[in-house]
Amino acid sequence: MMNSENRMTNAGRLRFSGLVLLALFCVLGNAWGYEVHFGQTTVHVDGVEEAQWEDLRSMLMDQLTLNGSGTAGEPLADDLAFFVRQHFIREGWPDAETAWKMEPGGIHLTVKPGKAVRVGTVTLKGDTPLPEEELKKYLMKPTLEREDVDKKLPQWVEADMQQGAGLVQRRLRAEGYLNAETLLLPAPTAGQDMRRDLTLEIKTGPKFTFGQASITGSPPELEKLTQAEMTEARGTPFNEARVQQIQKRLDSICADHGWLHSTTTADYTLGKSGGTVDVVFRVQAGERVRITRITTHDAFSRGAKRVLLAKFKPLTGQIYEAEEADFLFKRALDTGMFALLDTKVLPENGNPAAGNLRITGEETKPVTIGFEPGFDTFLGPQFGVTYKNTNWRDTGNTLAAELSYSMAGPVGFVSLTNPAVFNSQHSATTRLALEQFNRFEYDRIGTALSLDVARRVDQALSYSLFIGTTANTVSSKILTLAQTGPANYSLMNVGGNVMYDRRDSPVLPKKGWYISGRIESSTDALGSGVSFVRSDLRGAWYIPITKKFRFATGAELSTIQGATADKIPIDSRVFNGGPYSVRSFGMRKLGPVTPGGTPLGGTSALFASAEFSYEVMTNLEFAIFGDIGSLGQGNNSSPLSYSSDFREAIGAGLRYKLPFGPIRIDYGHNPNRRTGEQSGFLHVTVGFAF
Repeated sequence: MMNSENRMTNAGRLRFSGLVLLALFCVLGNAWGYEVHFGQTTVHVDGVEEAQWEDLRSMLMDQLTLNGSGTAGEPLADDLAFFVRQHFIREGWPDAETAWKMEPGGIHLTVKPGKAVRVGTVTLKGDTPLPEEELKKYLMKPTLEREDVDKKLPQWVEADMQQGAGLVQRRLRAEGYLNAETLLLPAPTAGQDMRRDLTLEIKTGPKFTFGQASITGSPPELEKLTQAEMTEARGTPFNEARVQQIQKRLDSICADHGWLHSTTTADYTLGKSGGTVDVVFRVQAGERVRITRITTHDAFSRGAKRVLLAKFKPLTGQIYEAEEADFLFKRALDTGMFALLDTKVLPENGNPAAGNLRITGEETKPVTIGFEPGFDTFLGPQFGVTYKNTNWRDTGNTLAAELSYSMAGPVGFVSLTNPAVFNSQHSATTRLALEQFNRFEYDRIGTALSLDVARRVDQALSYSLFIGTTANTVSSKILTLAQTGPANYSLMNVGGNVMYDRRDSPVLPKKGWYISGRIESSTDALGSGVSFVRSDLRGAWYIPITKKFRFATGAELSTIQGATADKIPIDSRVFNGGPYSVRSFGMRKLGPVTPGGTPLGGTSALFASAEFSYEVMTNLEFAIFGDIGSLGQGNNSSPLSYSSDFREAIGAGLRYKLPFGPIRIDYGHNPNRRTGEQSGFLHVTVGFAF
């Protein structure tokens, strides 16, 4: 009887043997070949590599399908061996051999590919109106795009050569040589070095260019819109693809401006000797469509229907304009209610001039619960729990709540957003928040209730109006009331925001500019314990220099009027320094700071930044930057007054782009360090600096 030690030893040996067999299988690959099954016929193939098998398998299946239900006899085996050999010859193995034998399980094919033929010298013969290197590039494109290809000595594949010759022909015809022909003239055999030379004979024929391009039948309103298409074509190489492109573009322009049923044809005559070709585009615009009704798919919920009908309401009674429809389309998606939307204009009651805008799509799952860990150089580690319902009680309203915690303390809020107030283009958000802040040498506990009404007027312009009230308690065993401001206070605020945004993307901008302004008033007349007016003006400009190289610059001016700094609650003051201003300082720390490190803020701040960035690889950018800014205190006599004590930052950073914005790591150096200041600061955050 074996003891437990022997049993364990034997078991270990078995596991080891299994691993050895697995390793041998991985090394040898499919040493026993490959098989194809069709009906009662089995074809076993060996001598081929894994990369060759898929194409070979497809060819064998085609031949077996043609054979049908025939028996797997010697004639079929001989045919399959012939086709396999021809396949390898075409793929660049001219000495390939294939043997066959019958076996009880079907047909056994053995392949000996031999040596592969490589592409030798490539020569162009005849007319070459384009650079030879460009034409050779087109000729070799299919060959060089193969997987694991040797770029210096690519394998000879007949089908790839023929395809490359076709690409050269298409390229020449795109340049106006409509009768261009190419003929592949390979060397009869490969040399001793197994290289096969290639000659491509080119006959271009005459060249054709666009002459006078004109439009007939176009409605007068479209003449200016289509004129550019006509002038751009004149003098360019003539080809039918360009004619079709212009036809589609003209139909698209018509459709974008309400002529949804337009068709365009082209008339032209080609001369035998080339030259200019005059083209007449005949537009049959039909009637212009006016949207008389908006309908939604029955599968939408009651809340979704309400939001969609409200968002697209401005189109009712109007001539269909694609730009306006696209804008409203995006606004509907911005609500977060829809995973997919599609719109289509249908004839209304058989009237081609009346349109029914039919909206179909798919709603998102309304309720989401999320967990949001994060890190910020100011707040430190963060963790939050979020709740969101984009169709609360089937009203189309969004209910959201969040509870988060960081080194500064807990924050919680609940909000309710109506995306279409009274079925209009305005949205309204009511928000209740509770916050505890203990990041510095003081503690603040506060509540806030606010109402924000906003509208996106068009693609660039948006605005909002808000009213809110806050109640706060500030306490400190270290700081004086002059430093913290009122210990117990309430604020009643009214104000507004306006923004004009011409960036290509608000999250990942590459070009464009924006400017935004905000004004907020807190007065005794509204029951506020402190009276002041705060205004902020901010803007940025993004300039692409090359495809990967970009320059950006931004600036911000903030000021408080009506009270000195010591009368304003500390968290309502203006601050400077940090990842979104002068980056050689920590968050809020440009300006007066207590010995314990608490920034005291001021009543005015100014900063400007410039940044050069380079795309190192996909989604990763390297940047160098320079910042300058100042912080002022006192009751300023002018909204434009600020301190002349400017501070600087020079530095570098990385940006890794994600769909919600870039993760940004910046180090800002302080070139004029003062006593008690750091030589620089490292910032890790999300979003662009300006």
